Amino acid sequence: MKHFDFEFSRMKKMLLPLGLTTGVLQLLFLYFFALVGRFDHSDSNSVLTNYSAILGLATTGTMCVLSIYGTVLASKMLVRDYVGMNKSKTYLLPISRKELFYTKTKAFSAVISLPMLIGLLASNLLFMVMEVIMPLTTDQSITHITNILVSSITCICLTLAIVLFSSFIGIKLNSTVKGIIASIVFVVFLSNLSAIMLMSYEFVSLLVAVALIVLITVVGISMGHNIDKNEAL
Repeated sequence: MKHFDFEFSRMKKMLLPLGLTTGVLQLLFLYFFALVGRFDHSDSNSVLTNYSAILGLATTGTMCVLSIYGTVLASKMLVRDYVGMNKSKTYLLPISRKELFYTKTKAFSAVISLPMLIGLLASNLLFMVMEVIMPLTTDQSITHITNILVSSITCICLTLAIVLFSSFIGIKLNSTVKGIIASIVFVVFLSNLSAIMLMSYEFVSLLVAVALIVLITVVGISMGHNIDKNEAL
């Protein structure tokens, strides 16, 4: 536990920037799509008058940006300890390599997830309150508390899955840059799928996101065993 506390304290400086970034991004995307739907009355944009659709698109946009941003942070706080000469220094620490890797990964996951949850809930609730005062959508957002919770958890799970998987690729290929490139590829691949599922099949998207977290956990465990057996150089 003390190792987790140390790693978390080392990374906690990211909490405030991540929370603010998440909240601002989500609020900007919410109002962007709501205003497009409000003032563009073409048939193709009629879907943007529906709160669920706006929430799904906004959450997808936030997920895409945070996935790349999170991978950049991971390259500095996690991946760099396992590439190049830093790998030798990390392997010399008086703790099991596998346990240290798991501890670093869990601490980083907590630092990513907590501010995202707070930022998403705060911005979504603020938008919901403002919709009661100055409505931009055709349905009452106050009835969409469940949608907000499901989309927030889905966003966190998808973002964390992309960030961790990209980081594992960076460690495997011994390159922080390749990890960031991998995150961009995953974002491009998952963005449209995420938007469609969050707009129309929210609970399915939640199940998929949780399944991805389970998959990433299995990959992470395997990565830890490989690190335990690897040579320092």
